[in-house]
Amino acid sequence: NTTKLIHLLSMVAEDPNLSDVRIEDIKLEDGDSGDKTEELVCPFALNLLKEIKEYQNLHGLKHDDYQRYRQYCSRRLHRIYRGLKFLHGSKKFTNKKITPDLFVKDIRYMHIILLQAERAWAYAMDLKQFANTESRKQVHLISKLKKAVLYAGELESNCVSLKCDTTTQLEAKAYHHYMTGILLFEQGNWQKAVVSLSAAQKIYNKLADAVEDSELYREKHDEMTPKVQYCLYNIQSLGVESVQGEDGEGLFQELDSIIANKATKSAAAVREIKWEGNSFTISNDDIKIQLVQMEDNIQLAKECSDHEKRLELYEEILSACRDIAQQIKKSDKIESVELMTDYFTYLRIKNTVDRFLAMAQQVSDKLSGVVETRPGSKIARPEDLVRLYDIILQNYADMRDVTSLDKDGDTYRMIDVNTMFYRTKRCFYIAECHLGQSNWLNAIVLYDKCSEHIEQTVQAANAIQSTKTQSMAEDLLKLNKQIYSQRCSAHASAFLQTQLVEEEMKEISSDKNKMLADSLEEFKLLKNESDLPTIATLPPDFQPIPCKPTFFDISLNHIEFPDLEDRVEKESSGLSSFTKWIWGR
Repeated sequence: NTTKLIHLLSMVAEDPNLSDVRIEDIKLEDGDSGDKTEELVCPFALNLLKEIKEYQNLHGLKHDDYQRYRQYCSRRLHRIYRGLKFLHGSKKFTNKKITPDLFVKDIRYMHIILLQAERAWAYAMDLKQFANTESRKQVHLISKLKKAVLYAGELESNCVSLKCDTTTQLEAKAYHHYMTGILLFEQGNWQKAVVSLSAAQKIYNKLADAVEDSELYREKHDEMTPKVQYCLYNIQSLGVESVQGEDGEGLFQELDSIIANKATKSAAAVREIKWEGNSFTISNDDIKIQLVQMEDNIQLAKECSDHEKRLELYEEILSACRDIAQQIKKSDKIESVELMTDYFTYLRIKNTVDRFLAMAQQVSDKLSGVVETRPGSKIARPEDLVRLYDIILQNYADMRDVTSLDKDGDTYRMIDVNTMFYRTKRCFYIAECHLGQSNWLNAIVLYDKCSEHIEQTVQAANAIQSTKTQSMAEDLLKLNKQIYSQRCSAHASAFLQTQLVEEEMKEISSDKNKMLADSLEEFKLLKNESDLPTIATLPPDFQPIPCKPTFFDISLNHIEFPDLEDRVEKESSGLSSFTKWIWGR
């Protein structure tokens, strides 16, 4: 607690925006009061270096555009503030503190501190371009780097105190050392800059040996090498290994022990797997590493409250299952290939079902009004849930085809119960679709069918004594009450519709004297034989038609025409005709 108090006081001393903070306002995170014994543990893992590189590469730093990157950090911070409703007042600014309990609720609070540090660092790097010509820019640059170090230290202390993931703690520690080294480098404090930069280098180097994404850590290690060499050139006497700070050796010993414990625990946890009464061992190091990461992601997905982040975790889990299956097929030295393939196929299908269940829960919350629909986003409909439950049922059908599953085991019986349960849900939402389209009779029939499914599913669930089946039975009983109310509503709507139709039919007047042939497009309500209309009159009435006679001129063949040859002019012959021929007349 004393260390944290000193750290907070140093934050107040270095940041002018925190000058109005009083000692009474500072709350220690480990609990100064005796009645608070619950320890806060952050369930999230944050890949700091990976996310920082993605931010930087996509928003200007490929071209050394620090101003664009700083503006992006400001915009993203504003979006996160609005999404979390963590605003600082509309008219008067009120400084809100990010407490440890907020980190546990949502990982975006951790992103706030990270983006604040990145924004201050980008502002400092932007000012560095003009620091050689303007001395005031150098002072402004140092103040921004101090603020970046302040935020990086806050991020590290929160990650350690909340017991985040081991990799997250190490990356936060390296990030803090890196920011401190950059600040000391700009101040010209070469010896202390070497201590901080070399500490960050060693952490990244060891993380590269322990984590799968080693290339990213090695690039960061190589990025700091020129600055370290420049510092060593200026001090001219100390090497990287010999320059250690007060807590340097302790830091690296702690780092080695954490990585060693993590590797030992991981290897022991995944070497032998028991499933469906069978067991197999995994000796491939790549598969073991991927399996450890997949199990961590499964645990994080169960505890994650952010819907989008949970779907991203499930995507990583499914990708890991596919990669492991491909490695098993390519490898010739793996024993029990069929059993391992079936196990990872089962895991892939199970996590696929969990992913679609998370999506269905999100849609169901929007339909019930638990979650508000954001402006511009897609409106939830019962048809969406029908489609999702169709996919879930198809995945359970694929799960039945896994050959290594025990047909008489609990897993196979749970597949049957889950299939019946989600078929009931699907039937209910199909009835909801018909109810929304005013198909009352179809909705009533489907509600009755859904009630039959509920009885069968509850009987099958009670045969398996487990907490999951009990929760299913309770959920179905609640659904049965909802079906009863919806069926009554559909009955009432159908009755009202029939009454309205009869009233409309009574209003239709039928003229008995009007011929049926003349009223084919009119509907007539006939109650008895006396109301039968007259079909037509015989003989039919005469109707006027246009007079347009048609005849054939056949008398022309028998007419003799007079001879008119004497009236035809005869051509003259002789000299005159010859001269006309010469002159072309």
